[in-house]
Amino acid sequence: MLSWCYIYVRNYRVKDILHILEQKFNVFVHKTVKYKQVKKHVVKEEVPTISGLVFIQGEVSDIQTYLNSKCPGVYLMKDRRTGLPAVIRDKSMQTFIRMSRVSPYRIRFMQHPIDYYSTGHPLVKITSGILDGVEGYQIRISRDKCLVTTIGGLTIAIGGISKENFENIDEYSDIIRSLDSIKEES
Repeated sequence: MLSWCYIYVRNYRVKDILHILEQKFNVFVHKTVKYKQVKKHVVKEEVPTISGLVFIQGEVSDIQTYLNSKCPGVYLMKDRRTGLPAVIRDKSMQTFIRMSRVSPYRIRFMQHPIDYYSTGHPLVKITSGILDGVEGYQIRISRDKCLVTTIGGLTIAIGGISKENFENIDEYSDIIRSLDSIKEES
């Protein structure tokens, strides 16, 4: 399976770069539905959630080489922790894409890194639904229970997780450790 990377470009260049990248790679842009009133009618319009954010599927070296040849000055975004281009596993990205197609209004892009949200909040793992297997921190944002997780260095919050089944990873790991210590004593 090929992994995913992402770039951030100026909004006016997005259409041109998408046209160039779609010739060789699979690309994805997260969009939000906006409603605006034009005269007496309400028009439904899809706009990028973060203008200029483009996800690209492929090998990191191939993508960067292609960008250097076709779009000079455009580089893959780097992961803050490693300093290398951010790589997103295909499984995580497919979950994100499925979620954004089913209910894009549940996804929020957060401003701070994941460490900012982790203090004082339980680490949980979703065990049912579309988000099965996704780990993150359970936080209340604007009276909504959200799962805050990271995808390739981008911190996102997924709202409405109260309907999903989840398990507290910290409690689960404590139980496993205590069972292991009991086995060692016997």
